Amino acid sequence: MKIFEFCLMVLIAAAPAGAASVDAAKGEIPVAPTATPLEVRSSEAAPAASRFIFGTPDEQYPYYAGVPKELWPYRNTEPYVKFFVTRMPFRGPGRDYPPPPDLKSLKIGLLDSPKYGPNWDRSVRQREGIILAVEEANHACQPGQLPFELIEREGIAQWGGAANLTAEFADQGVLGFMGTVDGGEAHVALRVTLKTEVVMVNTSDPDPTLTETSIPWLLRVLPDHRVEEARLAELIVHKFGCKRIAILRAGDRFGRLGVHTFMNFARRLGCPAVQELLFKPGGTDIPHQIAAIKDSQPDAIFFVGEPDDVGRFAKQFRQAGIQARFFGTDLLMEDSFLREAGDAAEGTMITCLFDPARQDPLWVSFVARFRERWGHEPDAYAAYAYDGAQIMIHAIQSAGPNRWRVRDQVCNLDYYQGVTGWMQFDGTGSNIAPVRLVRFDHGRRVFEPEPEFSPSAAQRL
Repeated sequence: MKIFEFCLMVLIAAAPAGAASVDAAKGEIPVAPTATPLEVRSSEAAPAASRFIFGTPDEQYPYYAGVPKELWPYRNTEPYVKFFVTRMPFRGPGRDYPPPPDLKSLKIGLLDSPKYGPNWDRSVRQREGIILAVEEANHACQPGQLPFELIEREGIAQWGGAANLTAEFADQGVLGFMGTVDGGEAHVALRVTLKTEVVMVNTSDPDPTLTETSIPWLLRVLPDHRVEEARLAELIVHKFGCKRIAILRAGDRFGRLGVHTFMNFARRLGCPAVQELLFKPGGTDIPHQIAAIKDSQPDAIFFVGEPDDVGRFAKQFRQAGIQARFFGTDLLMEDSFLREAGDAAEGTMITCLFDPARQDPLWVSFVARFRERWGHEPDAYAAYAYDGAQIMIHAIQSAGPNRWRVRDQVCNLDYYQGVTGWMQFDGTGSNIAPVRLVRFDHGRRVFEPEPEFSPSAAQRL
């Protein structure tokens, strides 16, 4: 999409917001205008409408998450058809349905992770970001306009439990729902949307297969494994020249999906993994895995798992005399990795979704408001959840209380500038904006210097 088309899309994005609060005599229900957060009122920040850039019919999107061609599957063969280079349309009815009678609020669903599962703490931080966004939107409501109402459900720690919860959202009249961190629950919930026709904005699951299901009721704001691990594979092979890559991963779904993606990238770069070994989440000692990896003489080790597990095992690798470089994903940004690894973290390089020390006005203002509301700093889960909620709120304000038109607003988004920076959505509806690189240096997280991503930069990719 050319730059002049961006301007056109901005005008298109701004138009529906005014149309959402039309005369009650025409059968429309007034909703709150697009909330103007504190940072948007700053002269240093862009107006809210200009932060939403929408797609055009039959637009072509970057192939395979926008990764370099050398990392494409079957890159030396021209396929008969390439999937996911256009958006999946929804051709069903619903856009002309009248609003529900006696509507008292605009409902948004929130699907949390199971309370006693491994992702509960992250789900709490996600929840805090969403609640803040809803509270701010309601604070901006004018008299007579419908407020937003958050309908929250805690996940069930059994396969398929998310299906019933997602169906409940539809029964209770939500216009869209958010969540969840757990990949299995997200997949189950997504499949239910085919029947309930309630759009989901996923803010926290990096599973690359989630948006490749050809289900036109999903947008994901968190960059997935492909974006992170393409960056890591190029870093390991091209920048550091490592040829013997060993992998240690958790024996769970998160570890399996993340490592599968990385292994494909490494193989396409001519460096298939020399070892792939598993550990039990929460385990304390892995002598057999350490011995096997040491025998393979690696020059790089890629870790995937909970940060406290990875930190503990990284220390054991160094104690065993293994001098290979360490690499990992954004989970290792959590404090428990550094606490467990100690000096063994020195030199480790990981991906990070954005730089929390950036001075962008949107981010600085969000951090201040979040700290005031919750008493602590926001992390990536809180920030992406806030951005996802802003997308959902803007869609409802623009489309009115009609969940099919809300879907159109959500799923036709090309770019969005949130507190985490600019997002770029591919043909599957997944955010493919570049991630950052972080190096551990004497107990500090040092971000590699890089320019901020923007839609104009995307035109040069």
